[in-house]
Order: sequence, then structure tokens, then C-alpha cells
Amino acid sequence: MSRITRKIVLLVAPVALVTAGLAVTADRPLRAEGRSTSPEVRAQRPPGPLPGLPHRVAPSSIPRLSARTLRAEPAPLPSTAKKEEIEPAECRPDALAFGVPVSCGYVKVPLDWKHPGKLGKIKIYFELYVPEHSGAAASAILQNYGGPGASTTSRRWLAFYYFGANLDEHDLLLIDDRGRGLSTTIVCDSLQHGTAPWAEAVADCAAQLGETASRFGTGEVAQDTDAVREALGYDKVDYFGWSYGGADIEAYATRFGEHLRSIVLDAPVGSPYLDPLRFDWARVQGDRRLVRLQCGRSPSCSPDHPFPDHELALLAQSIRRHPVEGDAYDSWGTPRHVRIDEKVLLNAVIDNPTSTFVSTGEVLAAGSALRRGDALPLLRLGAEQLWTAEWDAGDPESYSTGALMATSCVDFQQHWDWSAPVAERQAQYAAAIRELPPWFYFPFSKQTVTGLLYDFFGTQCLSWEVPTRPAPLVPKHPRYPHVPTLVLAGDSDQRVPLEVTSKVARLYPDALFVPVASAGHPSLLWSTCAARLASEFVRDLEVADPSCAGKPDVAWPAVGRFPRLAGEARPAEVDPTGVNEIGIGERRVVTVAVAAAKDALQRTTIWFPPSGPGLRGGSFATDYGDWSVWTLTLTEAAFAEDVKVSGTVAYRPSPPAWLGTGGDGSFTADLVVAGPGTEGGTLHVEGRWLARGAEGKLEVTGTLGGKKVAVLVPEA
Repeated sequence: MSRITRKIVLLVAPVALVTAGLAVTADRPLRAEGRSTSPEVRAQRPPGPLPGLPHRVAPSSIPRLSARTLRAEPAPLPSTAKKEEIEPAECRPDALAFGVPVSCGYVKVPLDWKHPGKLGKIKIYFELYVPEHSGAAASAILQNYGGPGASTTSRRWLAFYYFGANLDEHDLLLIDDRGRGLSTTIVCDSLQHGTAPWAEAVADCAAQLGETASRFGTGEVAQDTDAVREALGYDKVDYFGWSYGGADIEAYATRFGEHLRSIVLDAPVGSPYLDPLRFDWARVQGDRRLVRLQCGRSPSCSPDHPFPDHELALLAQSIRRHPVEGDAYDSWGTPRHVRIDEKVLLNAVIDNPTSTFVSTGEVLAAGSALRRGDALPLLRLGAEQLWTAEWDAGDPESYSTGALMATSCVDFQQHWDWSAPVAERQAQYAAAIRELPPWFYFPFSKQTVTGLLYDFFGTQCLSWEVPTRPAPLVPKHPRYPHVPTLVLAGDSDQRVPLEVTSKVARLYPDALFVPVASAGHPSLLWSTCAARLASEFVRDLEVADPSCAGKPDVAWPAVGRFPRLAGEARPAEVDPTGVNEIGIGERRVVTVAVAAAKDALQRTTIWFPPSGPGLRGGSFATDYGDWSVWTLTLTEAAFAEDVKVSGTVAYRPSPPAWLGTGGDGSFTADLVVAGPGTEGGTLHVEGRWLARGAEGKLEVTGTLGGKKVAVLVPEA
């Protein structure tokens, strides 16, 4: 049986310091060497990028700045900068690639802000981009991309992509939080690269950080950030952050609010949901909402599933009582033996960040098929999300798993006594879980939701150590500043759902809360409207018209039913503008033939395989070319057992940018249809798929059984 991937929830400088078992010098990052163990107990992760970050970016998607800014040279520090507090550093080549003058350097800060002389100092790394302005910069735009554990400066392209248009009036300041990027990177090898069991690797990392293990909380980060701002001489900053970057901003705003010109939050984590058990509750609500909204917005799914919440509850109950086991292919065509119990259903099928909502759009139809005795669609969803690759988070300067733990474990309000041994902590946490009502995580059980895979900020922190009290995320009796604040949140966000973000928005007295339709986590990655609103807000300190956020960039595809035979499918609609001669039987054949092509396209968005199997036989092969046009070749691909589809599909992906280089979403297919369920013939299909704008219908023409075809099939 395949093992489930360990999920890392991404909400994505040197010093002289010696602690017990740990040496940090001016030439290397914080390093905690973990003990090795045998490969068979290594932690797991899927290949490819980490959840929450784009798979690929087309260089053409980064807006060009005006010609007068295109010169890569050192940027002068502001005249108000305290140059004696800044240690210059050579900028990395990537920082020069935008043609904007840039200065790079370090600012020394106490490792322990409460006791500045106790543990010495560390260096906080920054990059300051200073384009030419007609006058003085209005502010510095400060940014953070969450994690926690992610480097800000290594994701500098995001700053230019989303806020490049604002640099005519603003400077850009990127700071790596302590413990990540180039700011005293925490390097725990066994935790970073999966060379030890998770709990052991976490304990090793904390133990070897020793007395410093509790000094990487977000409260400390806020004080670092202000030290850099002050050293560079900026009175005001516009602070943008998504996901866990929202916690950074809240910590800063409640301490240094007088230095904020504006705040822009996207899918923010914050103090209202720092209880891991409540955060898990919110995520369950987000998972349920995504399934409900995705089906409801799909004309293929909604007619068959008028009560999606009820159906999801039935499926969870059924799987909890009677797990499903069998064989299926993953999207790469690898056969896998799969056992789907409630944990797999929640963690690998429903709460799955690895693709463009494929599994959540199919889970209701798969549950319906299961009730009819057909387990294959559900088994396939399980097989597609089960991986056996070893967990390896890669370069810790890009993403530090040690920093993830060092920050989140001390920021969240844990249900145990940190002075207790791990076994006692486990008992205390179990007691807190038992006190929850049985229906708290409906439709899922408490045992599943609070398990190791889902309950990241609680269960996975049990082995961490907090030798000293960390600086809290917000101080006692916090005061939230009266500054213009925009809070964006995707209504399809599973990582930090609306239940969390709406509460965070209420903390800020002058906040405008804007839910973004069909956007995942965070909304700027999924919605051109959200990106435009964020840039507009920094420019004007207001949003003139946020109504675009209520119109989905795309309607994510969903499936209404998985027919075993074509006769069980919904018939395609007759096109009143064409000449149609086929009857209801062949109109059902058209539905499953087009579904075979769309199903292959769906599979391509799961790790972009070069080839894969049809649901009930046959195969497809994909040529991604330069990513502007994908060409799929189908060979007897079968969505229903009695209809075989061969031919080609040409697809021009539309944004988000990581789906390609910005095509129009056009979908053209020429298909040969055969099999015992049809008289056979050829079909030409035109329309759009995963395209911006209102969803329409695919136009299907051709002949079946010698009769003319003119029918319509929903695009989504």
C-alpha cells in the first residue's frame, strides 16, 4: 500500500553565538544536525514544489518597469538611513535581474529582545530596491510571503509581479525573517531532508537549538523588522503579507502601528485562531465549503448534487465504517493498491493542495458512484494523491523546515504544559481533544482531524521544546492602528479559510474585507482581480470598486457523475443554432466522449505528467511544448466502458501564470469515437476550459452513425 504524503501547511545571517551543542558563526547559518535512520522510516513528501507556491512562472508574466528604471546598479541608501547600523552585502545575481537599483545588507539585532545582552546578536538580511521617482518615495513597500519558514528575498519576483506598477512612487523593501532566507537560517538536516522520523527530527532540531529554540517567534520578528526600517530611515511602510505573513503584520501593527501607511493582507493567519484545535475546525469548514462551491458553480455537477454537504457527510460516514480498498492508476499511469479510510479521504482527497482542485471537484460524483458499487473513481483519486517520494524540503535558505517549527510551535497556544515530558504533553493534548463535542469537526471524526497529517500546528509540535517564554505574537492589551487596511480572502481557500480571515479582518478598525470568488490560497495566486485590488490599494489607499472579486476568474471543473456505460450519462444539449440528427442515446455518447478529453486535461494538472491512463481504459499523452499550447493525444481513452475515444486536444492555458504563459483557455478537439456503446464517428469540439470569464458551453459538431451532430456540453 502506498503511504500518504506528510503535508507541510504553508500559510509559500550569521552571528557569533554559542549554545549547548550548537555553534553559530559569522560565516554559516544556524545548524542542528539530526540523527540518521534507515530509509524505510523517512518522512514523506510529493515531488515538485511545496503547496501554496506556484509550479512555474513565465518570465513574461512579470510586468516590465519603465525604461528609466532598467539599470542594475547599487541603490543609494535613503539620506535618513543610519549607515553605521547597516553592514553592506553583495547582492545576489537574482536581485539584479529586474534592472532596478538595489542595495543589500544586514542589520544586527539582539537574538533575545527582552534580554539584549544575553544571547548576543544575529544579522537580519534585507534587499532595498530604489527605482527612480519624480520625487521622494511615498514609502517603502514591505512584503512577507508566509510559511512560516519561507525566504522573502528568494521570492522577490512575486513582489515585482504584484507591485511592480507601484514602484513609480514607492521603494521596495524585502526582509528575511530571522531563521530563514539569509537571516540566520535554521538548518536542521534531519528535519529539512527527511532523514529521520518526524517526531525525532523535530526533537533533535529543538534540542540542538537549545536556549535559542523559543527565540524565533513572530513577536521577535516584528522587532527585527522595525529595527531594519529604522536603520534604513523610513518613517512609513506599506506592509503586504499573505498567509502566515498576516501574523507578521499583526505582530508589527500592534507594536509599531505609527509607522504604517497601509496594510494589505491576503489569507492572513492571526491571533483569533492561534488555538490549533480551533484552526483545524476552521480548515474543515473551508474543505466543506470548497466542495460545495465547486460543485454549485459547475453546470456539470450541480444538477446531480443539489445537497453537497449531505452527500459529503454520507461519504465520510460510509468510509469511516467501511474503508474502500482496491487498485487504481495514478495520473502518471503507475498502478497502485489503495486503501481509502477516513484519514485518506480527508487528507489526500479533500484537503489536497497539490492540484487545481481536481479531487474536490470529483469527490461527490465518486461518492455517488461508490454507492452504486463502482469504487474506481474514488480509488483513482486516492491513487493520484498518494506518493512514496522521500520528504526533502530542499535548500533551507529558500525554505527552512526548522524555522517553520521554531516559529509556529511557539506562536500557537498549545494545550499542554511545555515543562512536561512529551508523553505527558500527549496525554494533556488528548484530554483537550476529548473535551470537544463529538460533532465538533463534522462530518469528520475528532480522531482523523487531530491526527498527525491534518493537525499540523498541534500534534506536530508535541516534540518541540520551549526552554524560555517566547515573545507573544501580540502584546497584552494590543492596540490596532487606524490605518487603511485591505483584507483579501479566497472563498475556496483550504489552508487559511474565511472563518479565520474574517476574524482577523475585524481586528483592524479601518479594514475592508473582500472575499474573492473561486480563489484558493492565497487569493493573489488565483485571481487577477485580487492582484489588481492590492496594487490599487497601495496606490490610492482605497478600492474604488471591489465588485470584480465576486466574479470568479474561472469556474473550477467538477464532475456530476461517473457513468459505467454511456447510457447512464446525461445527454448533451441540442444546439439550436445547428443541424442535429442524433437522438438521446448518441447525445449521451457525446457527453462521455467529451468527458474523456476533459478528464485527460484534468489529469495533466496533477504534477503535469507526460502521459497517463483513461479512467476505464486507454491512455493519453501530453506535449506541453513551450507551455503556451498543450497538445494531448488520446488513444482509446474511456470515460465509460463502452465508448473509446482517440484523437487530439489542443489547449491554450489561461492564467494563473503558473498554468502557462497567458493563453485564452481555448479548447479544440478532434475525436474519433468507437466502441459497443455507439455507432461511431468523428466529433469536433470547440470552446474554453479553465478560462477567465463566464462559463459557456463546448460546441460539438461532426457525425455519429452517419448522422449530423450539433450539440452543447458544459465547459465546467
